[in-house]
Amino acid sequence: MKTMDAFVHIFLFSFFTKGNTGRISNPSRPSFFKREEKKVKDGFILVITLGFLAILAANAFILTEFINYRMELQHNQTSRFLVEKLSRAGITAAEAILLMDNNTYDWFSDIWVKPKHIDFPEGSVDITIEPLDARFNINSILNRDKSFNTQAATIFSNLLSVMGFPSSLLDALLDWFDSDEFPRVFGAESDYYGSLHPPYKPSNGPLNDIYELAYIKGFTPEILMHNDENNGLLDLLTTFSDNKINVNMADPIILQALGYSSESVEKILNERELRPLNMNILMQIDRQTTSTLTRVIKFTSSYFRITSKAQSNGVLYNQSLIVQRANNKIARLRWEKN
Repeated sequence: MKTMDAFVHIFLFSFFTKGNTGRISNPSRPSFFKREEKKVKDGFILVITLGFLAILAANAFILTEFINYRMELQHNQTSRFLVEKLSRAGITAAEAILLMDNNTYDWFSDIWVKPKHIDFPEGSVDITIEPLDARFNINSILNRDKSFNTQAATIFSNLLSVMGFPSSLLDALLDWFDSDEFPRVFGAESDYYGSLHPPYKPSNGPLNDIYELAYIKGFTPEILMHNDENNGLLDLLTTFSDNKINVNMADPIILQALGYSSESVEKILNERELRPLNMNILMQIDRQTTSTLTRVIKFTSSYFRITSKAQSNGVLYNQSLIVQRANNKIARLRWEKN
């Protein structure tokens, strides 16, 4: 308090004794004032110095973090580049494996069926190949002339029944396919889809992808997606095939949907554990049903989904490719990033 009082008195004395030049008329100041002034200056310089050092430290910290970020980004970009290349290499390897199989059938013992693991100096790749024509092609219900394929529609209706799903889903699917605006009993047309939020229109044509089913009335996630116990519809359907089903590799649910009884399905499964099926074997198991399916079933596969999962330096990258194998050649149809 004494120091503050001294400052106040000195300030008032200085203020009231200024001349025209604005300087104090009596330049002599007490030694006490000089000492206090020096302390203030020293303290001010110390504060400025500390602040400057703090700014330097902050800048150094920011620069270090920026350098670390750039190095991490560069590392991730390099690893990303490598892992994408590894995944592509896995796809190419799978295509070569498919071409190595020149059997007149496609069956569970074929070279491409078991998953493959490949190690590279930069990382590793896991490859799986799935025959898509072991599934039911949902677009086979719609003929090229926009009419409906009765047999295919029956197979899909059977599939719904076997899986315990509502048969009304067939009406909704047919309305999605057709070009008119007259809804079936359990179906829906543009008026229904236009009332949704957000609104959209039915395709009035074949599906571009099986996931398009999610837009159709009644096809809920519970019906489409699998759970721990049961398959979902998406596990058994495709939009890639020649509309025929490879019974050598088809799921038992698909075999039942084709019209085979539970007893016949069991015989088919037992038989194909031992050897690949052919038309004669199926005729012996169930002639009546098989004779109605000659245009629907086959014993080879032409359409496949190749999935390549690569990892390098802790970076993962998954992608899939839909391919068609024909005349000892591979045609790439669609890339899918997972």
